[in-house]
Amino acid sequence: MSINVAVIGAGFMGALWARALHEHLGATVGVIGDVDAGRGQALAEKFGARHIGDAADAATAPGVDAVVVCTPEHLHLEPTAAAIGAGRPTAVEKPTAHTVETADEIARLAKLSGVPVLAGHVLRFEPRYAAMKAAVADGTIGSVLSIRNERIGLQADRARLADRTTVALYYGVHEFDIARWLGGDIAAVHGEGTPDMLSGAVRFASGAHGTIQVGWCLPDRTPGYGMSSVTVIGENGVLKVTQGENGIIVVGPDGMMDADVTYAPEVNGRLGGMLAREVDHFVAVATGREDPLCTAEDGAAAVRASLALEASAREGRSLSL
Repeated sequence: MSINVAVIGAGFMGALWARALHEHLGATVGVIGDVDAGRGQALAEKFGARHIGDAADAATAPGVDAVVVCTPEHLHLEPTAAAIGAGRPTAVEKPTAHTVETADEIARLAKLSGVPVLAGHVLRFEPRYAAMKAAVADGTIGSVLSIRNERIGLQADRARLADRTTVALYYGVHEFDIARWLGGDIAAVHGEGTPDMLSGAVRFASGAHGTIQVGWCLPDRTPGYGMSSVTVIGENGVLKVTQGENGIIVVGPDGMMDADVTYAPEVNGRLGGMLAREVDHFVAVATGREDPLCTAEDGAAAVRASLALEASAREGRSLSL
């Protein structure tokens, strides 16, 4: 069974999703939705799809079976609500929204309708993080005592994105989602720092605790696209992933170069990595074979924690979630 998918948003993420879906044996890209006619039409022609300028119209176009929303986060609600209203399984790129209220509304619509909605937290599809989850679930390290999250990106990300989003939404949702996945619900956050570099203390409902650092202040030539790691301390052991360590060194005339072997690397002419696994999971969700690994409620919880970190640092007080 092959599903016909509408991809809303023809930017960087939309183009990646469209390519991965086009290469999937169980999917075709039927519609590209983008308000920019030139960009949308170019991507649609690349994959034999049709371009529709209005996001809601694209999400509800005849013949579409499922929808992927890759617009900037402040534009997620309209196409997502339209897709849910049409009964179409939907994937929404992270963060699911730019405010807690909007993220909660998406989660409410998903729950009320029963339409499966996948929050696009791609790290859940990275084998090392999945192995951490399995080790926690099977008791390998005993009860989780503490989780330390770190994701500090490049100044280029700040220059490219600061006009429309924040470091808490762009990076924090990744880390808070993984922290919740491994440690359970987050009860409170206390943040410190500046809009470009935030640190926080985290308390989980289980009684576990942790720390988080997110920023976009490193020089652009920092290897590994910045610094990123997760450490989980348990009663009987420890787990750690350092995301920038990828097992390959590439050196060019100007020094060390970044090499993607985990996110969306091209492997023998096709996209691989965690994005391809996420797309494969979404096709399974859209055809009723699997439930979303990361729900709209999970996406809303990550937005809530990330914005709480930002607000706590700004207001100088701990915030309960």
